[in-house]
Amino acid sequence: MKQTDFARTLTRYLTDFLPGQRNVSSNTIKSYRDTFKQLLLYLDEEYDIRPEFIKFESLNADRVRCFMAWLEKIRNVSINTRNQRLAAIHSFYRYAQSECPEILFESQRILGIPFKKKQHSVIKHLTKENLKFLLEQPDISTKRGLRDLAIMSTLYDTGARVQELIDLKVKDVRLTEPAIITLTGKGEKMRSVPLMDKTKHLLRLYMEASHLLENGRQQSPLFHNSRSQFFTRPGIAYILKKYFEMARKNHPETIFPEAIHPHMIRHTKAIHLLEAGVNLIYIRDLLGHVSITTTEIYLKADNELKRAALESAYPELISGDIPMWKENTDLLYWLQEFCR
Repeated sequence: MKQTDFARTLTRYLTDFLPGQRNVSSNTIKSYRDTFKQLLLYLDEEYDIRPEFIKFESLNADRVRCFMAWLEKIRNVSINTRNQRLAAIHSFYRYAQSECPEILFESQRILGIPFKKKQHSVIKHLTKENLKFLLEQPDISTKRGLRDLAIMSTLYDTGARVQELIDLKVKDVRLTEPAIITLTGKGEKMRSVPLMDKTKHLLRLYMEASHLLENGRQQSPLFHNSRSQFFTRPGIAYILKKYFEMARKNHPETIFPEAIHPHMIRHTKAIHLLEAGVNLIYIRDLLGHVSITTTEIYLKADNELKRAALESAYPELISGDIPMWKENTDLLYWLQEFCR
């Protein structure tokens, strides 16, 4: 069977352009792949076009708009997910219009489909008291408890994304002064993050107990499961949820968020740094954001932080001892009678 222009271009886009020229992460490629899996499913269900017969002429701007509506109404995806899917399609058509100039006009129509505006939800994070209670839960007299505390402390101390934590190897940790940990983020971009003394000491204890400081272990996972394999995202989420529920049970008088997820620890680190007065540029570098605009979302997160900033900048223009104006009683009388 002859390969269609759409199939040929999509294959090159996913296997050559994204990893080879854009150098995007494997997770981003999987996300883009999932977009087109849903698109192919949509065309098959709604228009009876089998994936092997899809051509560029089968997919115009009107059908892409209908696909966006289908995602929201039938698949019940959020606006954020809908926009991510559209971003993947936009990226593909920017590539496709240079590979297939004959689709240039329709590509421009598809690229003109706008993203949907959404309300930015409040960034949920742990208070310092929440975090303290959470880190008190693991039993460090056991090997597993020591590992779990090391995971949570490293996640907070470095502000790492969960995948960055999962991908850590023994070689990425330097415990000699200055102690640092090297994270590999999106697009294989690497950054070195300093380790605080308590986290460094905890990591040393954990690595000694797990025999990770022995020769020949440099390529081993820093944190591994019971099968000595790299953790999965659900595995890290399970550990956090386990100790989070323990903390809530042991401290019923304390207000905790409704739930916890690994990325909340990253948010928590950013908020705590802001509360401590750390410059936004340093926070951007620690978190590995490409643009300071991404980091600025944390400025909108904490109302107490806003209130403190406003109070510190508020000049004393009005005295608290304001006498009641009682002069010119005729004018007061006129005002009282004015609207009767």
